[in-house]
Amino acid sequence: MSSVSEETGDPPHGLPEHTGTERLQLPQADGVIIVERLRETHAGEMGRAFVLKLDMLVVRLGQKWDAKRSLVFDYLKTGFEQRFQEPDWCVPVNDDTWLALLPTTSSRKAALAMERLWQELVGFFVGNPGPLAVPLYAVQAADTDSLLLSPVNLKTWFDREEEEAPPEAASGHGVTPRMSSLQRPLVVANSLSFAGRNLQVASVNEPLFELKKMMLIGHRLEPMVMEAEDHTLLDRKALTSLDWGLREQVDMMNIEQGLRILRTRTPEQRKMMMVVPAAFSTFASQRARQKITQDVAKAAGELGLKVLFEIRELDGVPPHRVLEIVSLVKPFCMTVVGHVSADRKAIAALNKCGLSGVCVEYDGNRREDEALNDYLGGLGTVARASVGAFMVQGFDSYRQMAVARLAGATHASLRAGALMNARTEPEQQVAG
Repeated sequence: MSSVSEETGDPPHGLPEHTGTERLQLPQADGVIIVERLRETHAGEMGRAFVLKLDMLVVRLGQKWDAKRSLVFDYLKTGFEQRFQEPDWCVPVNDDTWLALLPTTSSRKAALAMERLWQELVGFFVGNPGPLAVPLYAVQAADTDSLLLSPVNLKTWFDREEEEAPPEAASGHGVTPRMSSLQRPLVVANSLSFAGRNLQVASVNEPLFELKKMMLIGHRLEPMVMEAEDHTLLDRKALTSLDWGLREQVDMMNIEQGLRILRTRTPEQRKMMMVVPAAFSTFASQRARQKITQDVAKAAGELGLKVLFEIRELDGVPPHRVLEIVSLVKPFCMTVVGHVSADRKAIAALNKCGLSGVCVEYDGNRREDEALNDYLGGLGTVARASVGAFMVQGFDSYRQMAVARLAGATHASLRAGALMNARTEPEQQVAG
């Protein structure tokens, strides 16, 4: 990192006095943008601009650093954006330095948030950080191409501006507690009776992430189907074994309820995409397919959303039949993906079926990071060779998604139950 010690004079306005001020040289391409943002927001003057130096993490990771550098910055960005919104802003400054501006947050709260983010980062990548000091620095603009950094002692960083909430309990899942900062799940439920079978169909919008940038891009219209009598939740195998006519009714009800939920959200909450799942047998029904495509196209136009159709239960379906159904629904959406078991042969069978990607469901088994990477990596290799995009549903944490990204997954969704249990019960439940 390009920084040199300077003699400290009077501290910048609003900052406590420090020793050991350093000058950090900025990359030419980004320097003007960073300095202008600092001056425009006055974050530096208010003591609300900070840098985290990552050199200790670089040393701890050793030879692994080059492979994990981009994931480290993605992790910081994701953690930051779950806590703060514009005009708060963050950006890597160089290969081992990360900058955060928090003009909307009190100085002490901002500093403590950076401390927690550092602890989560180190805990995720190297385990227990032990006695490592938090490498946190207050930032001032020095020139158009450099910053002045002053080390922050969190024990003396201003008087308390207000009583701080107790830090959240440490978690073995890295940033998992921050999932509660996502939009709380809204559940819509209705009863369904068909051919002597009584079911309860609940629907939620599962958050969908693009993993390259760890960015929330939309939602899946996810059904949770239960026996009406004892509320037993039907697993994937039980859903697959439903009578085709009953499964069609389940799919239609889920899509109707999922669209209703989306209509309650603001454009910013909805993001840009909705994933609409239904069984192959449902899409193969002309009546059902026509209603789904019409209803979804109408909603997409009203809400300004792109549509991704997810054809489920493709295990064992002949490729020419998959291609036929894909060709029938493709004019009504942006793209189509196929859902199969998490099995390499099942994934490989989707080759040349006209699909843009394959979607598998995470089995929920607890795995260490390395084991999860191996498990998903094998599936991802086949998926990319056969169909392109590799999507995984039903993760419980951001940590799992971060590992999935390394394993080659392109998209992932968080299980609604994980969001519901992140801190409290769901925001609300609406009966049909």
